[in-house]
Amino acid sequence: MTAIIYQNPACDVTLIDIPKSIAGAQGRSDDIEIISCPPLEEPYEIRNEPKKPKAREKHAAYSETQVHTEYKAAIELAMSSIRCNLHPGGSWCLPRKLMTQAPNCGKTEKEVAEKDIEARLREWSTSKGDDDDAFNFEKMMASLGAASEANATSIETATHAWLVSYGPAVGSTTEAHGDESVSSKDPWMSYFYNSQNRAADLTVSANPSHSEGAPHEYSFKIPPRASFFLSDSTEPGSFRASFRELTEEYVLPRHFDFVLLDPPWPSGSAKRKVAYEQIGGMPYMRKLLSKLDLDNYLEHNAIVGVWITNKQAARDLVLGPGGLFENWNVGLIEEWIWVKTTSKGEPMFSMDSIWRKPYETLLLGRAAPNSWTTMASAPEIKRRVIAAVPDIHSRKPCLKELIEPHLPPDYSALEIFARYLVAGWTSWGNEAIKFNWDKYWTTKREDDGAPPPPSPPHELQS
Repeated sequence: MTAIIYQNPACDVTLIDIPKSIAGAQGRSDDIEIISCPPLEEPYEIRNEPKKPKAREKHAAYSETQVHTEYKAAIELAMSSIRCNLHPGGSWCLPRKLMTQAPNCGKTEKEVAEKDIEARLREWSTSKGDDDDAFNFEKMMASLGAASEANATSIETATHAWLVSYGPAVGSTTEAHGDESVSSKDPWMSYFYNSQNRAADLTVSANPSHSEGAPHEYSFKIPPRASFFLSDSTEPGSFRASFRELTEEYVLPRHFDFVLLDPPWPSGSAKRKVAYEQIGGMPYMRKLLSKLDLDNYLEHNAIVGVWITNKQAARDLVLGPGGLFENWNVGLIEEWIWVKTTSKGEPMFSMDSIWRKPYETLLLGRAAPNSWTTMASAPEIKRRVIAAVPDIHSRKPCLKELIEPHLPPDYSALEIFARYLVAGWTSWGNEAIKFNWDKYWTTKREDDGAPPPPSPPHELQS
């Protein structure tokens, strides 16, 4: 069930299918596929290039950097390798299941669904807890319920605004044999762990005694051994408290071999949603990411991955003096460049555009093997190119299949600012279960024949 369409023998050039990478990471044996948007067929024409001299000079500066020059050369070489080895005329992505047009409405079904689920996730992830306060379950639940029950007058009313139940996923082997039944409905909590080796269906429903009008119900597909913390990453105290509760109840790792972050970097060219407010630009981002205290969750020799935009300020915030890697005692070892292409294998933007680049970068660092070692960047930084046709906004290629060969057999993983769950991983963010909503999934059509699995990737540098 590989999502890799092509990979060269050195494993530094990969063509991967984004929807398939997410579906494959769900750990399900039944045939399901994730709803996607149509693949891009032609490159975008940039029409809003900066006109003012200072703005043009600012954006053009990055195009003249050594980093961009080296990235451009690596991308062009990688795409040439893919073209030479891909079936002539073959698509750079697999067939997709698309959402339909909403009836009698100018908006697509996807737009309607996204507006609905994003509003609900904001409601469920609301927390009033302060970083330095002791965890107060009743206070947290009251704040969660108060977001949806404007007239709530007591903690009991608020905590029961939403109820949750779960059971074996419909269509799974366990469910078919009736080995387990659906749980009773309990008050909603902002975290959950599926302790079973099979997928589960989790349903959040409005309490009939407190809801007005038609009842609301939302079902989510939870991968096996996956846990999530639905809380705003700007409030790490809430995560720490919930994390402590869950790890005391279950035998779960408290440190991670792999930590992945996709921060909501400030962007003037991309429309930011209200999921994470952008106030204060890079100074705000530095404060936000520093407050995570990520080094407290790192296992010895852990790998840390941070997605960055093409702004030099983002790169400096991670790699510069006094930056995140230095504060976390992490040394840069590799850079993975995701080039966004059309289904015909062309960059979605011109590589020479001064306004927008057709790639994003994942900076991979290695944590210290012990408390007395100071980590520095590797003498030679390995670069790999990952080509993929973009999917729905905010979906990046799921890295599970690509990163696992570089991790211990029984590794633990944490994704921060997550938007979907991964089997066996811990996910944290105020949209952590967004793309696990069942509205984004459907029964998988007959497989047209998956490409053969690639050779095992080379190890990351230690």
